Amino acid sequence: MYFFLNDNLQFSKSGIEHAEISRLNLFKKHGVAAKIVTRIFAMNLHTVLQRAAINEADCINLFDFFCGTQKMPRQSFDLNDVQVPADAIKTRKARQVNVVQRGKLLMIIYLRPKSDAVSNIQYFDVNGKTLKMVWWNAQGLKCLEQLFDWDGKIAQEAYFGADGQIHLEKLHYLNHLNQEKISWRVLNYRGRAWLFDGLNALTRFFYDELNQNGETNVFICDRTVECAWGLFHMRTPTKKILHLHNNHVGSDGDYLHAKLNNNYQNALDNYDQWDGVISATAQQTKEVVARFGQRVPAFTIPVGFVTDATLAAKPVPFQRRQSHLIVQVARLAPEKQPEQTIQAFQRVHEQLPDARLEFWGYANGDTLKKVQAQVQALNLTDCVAFKGYTTDVNQVYERAQVGVLPSRAEGFSLMILEAQAHGLPMIANDVRYGPGDIIQDHISGLLTTCDDVDQLAASLLTLLTHQDQLAQYSVAAYANAKRYAEQRVFERWTKLFDAMEAPQPARPARMLASV
Repeated sequence: MYFFLNDNLQFSKSGIEHAEISRLNLFKKHGVAAKIVTRIFAMNLHTVLQRAAINEADCINLFDFFCGTQKMPRQSFDLNDVQVPADAIKTRKARQVNVVQRGKLLMIIYLRPKSDAVSNIQYFDVNGKTLKMVWWNAQGLKCLEQLFDWDGKIAQEAYFGADGQIHLEKLHYLNHLNQEKISWRVLNYRGRAWLFDGLNALTRFFYDELNQNGETNVFICDRTVECAWGLFHMRTPTKKILHLHNNHVGSDGDYLHAKLNNNYQNALDNYDQWDGVISATAQQTKEVVARFGQRVPAFTIPVGFVTDATLAAKPVPFQRRQSHLIVQVARLAPEKQPEQTIQAFQRVHEQLPDARLEFWGYANGDTLKKVQAQVQALNLTDCVAFKGYTTDVNQVYERAQVGVLPSRAEGFSLMILEAQAHGLPMIANDVRYGPGDIIQDHISGLLTTCDDVDQLAASLLTLLTHQDQLAQYSVAAYANAKRYAEQRVFERWTKLFDAMEAPQPARPARMLASV
């Protein structure tokens, strides 16, 4: 069994989550047993899985595992099911129902959008302070109860199973230094209770329990910051793979000595803990080996691939694309440098007044506010739009004429590959490690120099003002995508499968450089 380790799955997914889901489908298509593994409690997880077309059996969540809720039949818990005192008065406003008894607020019932299904109930004591909160998930199951202390802080959380019993407890307390600490208890599991000092320790136990399934297992770590500690400290032998989704160094300078990317610092400081390391490009594999040596097998496997169905689809005629439409499909984050796209677009718009720029993707931190202010200051609000996250990104690629990605650092960009697969010429910075591998420079797109806004603007104008050439780039983009056909990428995976099936023993736990 191949387990893909992640922290969480949400409606708005990053490239890592999209890569995991694609990999899951690829493995299943070729009969390779695999599951996505998450460790964060999420009341909407099963709805997320449903919308992402992931079978419940193909995702194992830590809380579902211990609470016995992996398969969740829907049930109802509605407003009429809430028991209130006979003399209480209920007052409803939109999705909130206040329950008052003898002039004192007893509880507030919160309802789900467009229904009478209960989301959560807030209970109050006689002094009007929050006593507890009780939550129901999207399947109508009571899943969480939170108890509050006198200061309004959560003191204890209990997680329920389908049997109505508590199976996990999260305890908040102060240690002898008056520092807040958290411990976890697993209850009603294998005939006893288990106590853990923090989520990482609980995660380690979870991985060990998954590993005792009577199979030979391989754990592929996709989120190292959140998942590597538990993986490193497992007490049962297994094989562990580090998957580098992004640039592993913090700058584009000397890859042998440059500061490591914070997301991979601990994972790479403990390089010997791994049974294999996956990089998305040959260049990254070469540079990882040069820095860390050959004692751990290194594999080059593209993060994404193009499905047979996509390759077989009829190309969109170039004339149907919206004239002079530029799109940037990526998280709104500092490393994606959307402000440079806006600066370049200002110059494009001066020469092509009908040009439009759309940003697609969710925002990190205050990036959205900053770029919105930039657009307003440049008087571009009528021609620059922030569209947010979409689950139908293909229609974005097929409507635009040019895609842009001026990142200062990239891994194997799924956005670039997906755009090329839908005939969208791309302009992207030639940074480590993906754009130069995917884009065929001056054939299916253009590679630019990082932080050179003049070059970015000139490249956009070159393509947009030469529509015949741009149409040829679109045709070349469709052809370029064939290099990443799913069968070709799966053949790369078979080399890793063979290595993991080799008779060498799985690596036991070792002393760690930093945890």
